[in-house]
Amino acid sequence: MQPGDRDALWRVLEARRDHRHFGTDPVDDAALGRVLDAFRVAPSVGLSQPWHVTVVRNATLRQAVHDNFAAVRVREQDRFGGERRALYASLKLEGIREAPVGLVVSFVPPVEVTLGTTSGPSALEYSVVSAVTLAWLAATAEGLGLGWVSLIEPGGLHAALGLAPHLRPLAYLCLGHPALELHEPLLQTVGWAARRPLALDWRD
Repeated sequence: MQPGDRDALWRVLEARRDHRHFGTDPVDDAALGRVLDAFRVAPSVGLSQPWHVTVVRNATLRQAVHDNFAAVRVREQDRFGGERRALYASLKLEGIREAPVGLVVSFVPPVEVTLGTTSGPSALEYSVVSAVTLAWLAATAEGLGLGWVSLIEPGGLHAALGLAPHLRPLAYLCLGHPALELHEPLLQTVGWAARRPLALDWRD
């Protein structure tokens, strides 16, 4: 490690945000490559690396992904009532069409038995999430914004993007230049939720 690495890491950790507002400038290929390179160094149970990334830059395909999102959003809005529902209707929850790059991160079920998964096979999927987190931090360090869109049906992604049958999409990520400077989580800014202190106890 080098002097200043700790401080630099914490600047990136503190600056990371879930972005939904993007500019239209393209993402530099070299910067995109460095974001994708985070998957190379990401940890995974049993060194399984059970992920596959599909890069979506075609605007027509991103519109198809947005159609998927819009249908799910209608269903989710029905889960809320009263003032909560009105606030939900005002929220911007994605930047699928604005962000010039979409990343579909899929889980690839291993063919062989994976070391370390006897008592917790879900560690394979957790490994994919861990890799996404590193890519998120890499994007932040590049001055890019990344947003995870969870309101998407995986089957719809298969249909829209022609994904291989063995892939199980776990994340659709919007990547681009952020249009807003976020000093706190956006959902906190708009009054939907607030960060809570860490739930912690000790067993000394």
